[in-house]
Amino acid sequence: MKPHDFQKYLRKNPAPQLNHTGFTRFVVIPVCDENGYIDATLAGLAAAPGIERTLVVLVINHPANASPERKAANAGLTARLEHGTSPLPHLAYFTAFDLEGGVGRARKLGMDACLATLTPENVEQALFWSLDADSPVEPEYFTATEAEFDRHPEYAALSIRVRHQPGETPELERAIREYERYLDNYVERLRQAGSPYAFQTIGSAFAVRATAYLRAGGMRVREGGEDFYFLQAVAKTGKVGTLGRALVHPSPRPSDRVPFGTGPSVRKLLEGGAVPEIPDTPFDGLKTLLAAAARPGALEEPAKFLAGLPAPIRQFLTQNKFAANWPQVLANTPATGEARLAAFHQWFDGLKTLRLLHSLSDNR
Repeated sequence: MKPHDFQKYLRKNPAPQLNHTGFTRFVVIPVCDENGYIDATLAGLAAAPGIERTLVVLVINHPANASPERKAANAGLTARLEHGTSPLPHLAYFTAFDLEGGVGRARKLGMDACLATLTPENVEQALFWSLDADSPVEPEYFTATEAEFDRHPEYAALSIRVRHQPGETPELERAIREYERYLDNYVERLRQAGSPYAFQTIGSAFAVRATAYLRAGGMRVREGGEDFYFLQAVAKTGKVGTLGRALVHPSPRPSDRVPFGTGPSVRKLLEGGAVPEIPDTPFDGLKTLLAAAARPGALEEPAKFLAGLPAPIRQFLTQNKFAANWPQVLANTPATGEARLAAFHQWFDGLKTLRLLHSLSDNR
């Protein structure tokens, strides 16, 4: 990481100042009306070996239109923290009231604040963990993650497996296990198709190298889905691995604080709805496309490449202007098969993958 790039990012992304220096391990937790959950999460972190050299950063936030009860809950937690009631050896927090940009903005403020405590010399060693306030962790949370990064220096980020807490009712328990099955099935079928985007994107369960965070341009500012878009950006500049052990236990509660994700999906299941399962046939189409792109020389001539694809896939790529954009990509890519395939995966990213699957599902 060039010092110029590091300083340029900090200038473009001012963040709250933390009165803590010397750390290269950080956990960032957005907090919005979480008084019923935050204590268990902090206690779990406090019991995890490695916490003694880790700074935990809480971003206590709510939007301007938050309910009076939500604002009061955040004010109460802030007052409690001001009196030093925390089991953690190193805790920082700041408030972001009347916040625009939702949980994505809160995560970004926290991670940018951590980044600002680093130097060009130690940023190469720094790690950020992304967690939620309702998500206690296993004791191996830090040690297992660091060991996986040590074993795989090529990993820019790690998606950490989750196992949601038990539902308080039989109906909630069935709903959360159905949602977990849906998520796991989607990622497994991506893996079988050969997609480099075959990993979970859950905001409470990933870790990222600070250098990869910088290369990806920082956390995405979105009301929801910030984890998906951020990890997709990381995967375009490095590899996102998966830590298969369930080290994070999010709450299964239904929620309306984000437009999509676990909370709204669980609510839908409890109301008798279903998750939007994609059939197997579209994944076969995805596998066909990715295998075609991986053939030696296949990406050198876009018209010839398109002509060899099944009609629905060809139509999708045409609608997304592949033939118009690809010559420019080739002009800026080294003339090797490996570089061109990597460029294809950057263009045909996780979002286009999902859109192709839906397109093929609609046109079955």
